[in-house]
Amino acid sequence: SQYSNRGRTYDYEGENKGEIPDDDVAEPGAGYLWDLARRAHISFRDFGEFVHEITVNRRHVYVGTKPYIDSNVNHDYPYFDLRIPDQRRADIWLQEFQQYQQTGGMPALTILYLPRDHTSGAAAGYVTPKSMVADNDLALGRVIQALSASRFWPSTAVFVLEDDAQDGPDHVDSHRSPLLVISAWNRGGVNHRFTNTTDVVQTIEEILKLDHLSQFDDFGRPLRDVWADRPDLTPFTALTPAQPLDEQNPARTRAAIDSRRLDLSAADRADMDLFNRVLWRAIKGDSVPYPGPRRMATLEARRSR
Repeated sequence: SQYSNRGRTYDYEGENKGEIPDDDVAEPGAGYLWDLARRAHISFRDFGEFVHEITVNRRHVYVGTKPYIDSNVNHDYPYFDLRIPDQRRADIWLQEFQQYQQTGGMPALTILYLPRDHTSGAAAGYVTPKSMVADNDLALGRVIQALSASRFWPSTAVFVLEDDAQDGPDHVDSHRSPLLVISAWNRGGVNHRFTNTTDVVQTIEEILKLDHLSQFDDFGRPLRDVWADRPDLTPFTALTPAQPLDEQNPARTRAAIDSRRLDLSAADRADMDLFNRVLWRAIKGDSVPYPGPRRMATLEARRSR
């Protein structure tokens, strides 16, 4: 309803118009993935998902918007603030992960939020989109490096996907969104089968022996074909990006001026069509024409006339 631009607000992550309501009408009937974990009595840890920021004694604290989230969240882990590098988020996770290594216990389900590949467009005062994506890649690489060298690696699977596909097309098709499955047990290479987010959810549910959230994951197709018969326990080494992580957006460019119209205060508030064009101009330059849509539904074509 938000992407349709019909004036409706998108109430998400336990909030309604920026406030935490007593009765969250947007909450699904069966709850969320962590509610399945709670009902199955398995451990859960959250880093940045369904939280909001408060100030306590001049210190920024990140509090869960649901009671169960708040009791299982790392309160130092930042949410969407894009001025905060994902390296800091990785540092906070790694610090807690070292405690898991010492105690021998790790949560059965962890949700880790790394938002900086969202980028701030060409907004002056922020680092460039290339730097933000490189920062995001390195943070993820450091997480996988730590996991793959740990005692937990033989029984760990990591699913890396976007919170949603947004509405920004890539070079092949507007419906695509990246998905990485990372484990000692997964086969290498690219799997070309159609995969939906609910297939990923059902795969997690199958591994952890959880119930289903809705008919969509109940009828999903778990990713059973990505697993190998034997694990490859070779540790992963994160690559340091060639792209500098602190490259600043230049001021007074057309992309920087257009970025002033983007609401970057929270996720998904910016005008996505404008955001896509800003990113294109910031990365490709003013001389390369924006490609625009190559194909669309008949109804969309009629509306665009």
